[in-house]
Amino acid sequence: MQTIEIKTLIDITNTDVIRHRPENDKEFNQQKNWITLLQCIGLRSIIEYENPALCNTVDIKDLNFGSKYKGKHKVWTFKFTTDRMNSFLSDDDDPLGLLTPDLHQVPIIKNLEESINISKAVFDLSDAEYKNTTIALL
Repeated sequence: MQTIEIKTLIDITNTDVIRHRPENDKEFNQQKNWITLLQCIGLRSIIEYENPALCNTVDIKDLNFGSKYKGKHKVWTFKFTTDRMNSFLSDDDDPLGLLTPDLHQVPIIKNLEESINISKAVFDLSDAEYKNTTIALL
């Protein structure tokens, strides 16, 4: 099994709110972002995880986010394992090469609990300035 870690500046809080009501709008939208992430990951692999994404406020200097983001920000970290090795292996032998395009530019709901201004409401994994999500093999 492989352990993969996703870090994002997008609010992917797992609230378990699956029915929309006026009083739970934010929690409903946080849950939609969480489910969107899980569905994108699940395109190629069955995953297991002990905890949903955890949020911490940290200095993001060395976390490989876009250059527009500096200082301390809320970062959601999600660790999971895959049901088999090399689920996301691309033809150029990148062990995460297929996961990146599966997640890149997927729409999200912004203006929840993020501490950044999101210019485009998507998971961005490549823009030098606006990259808001990273993936690493642990």
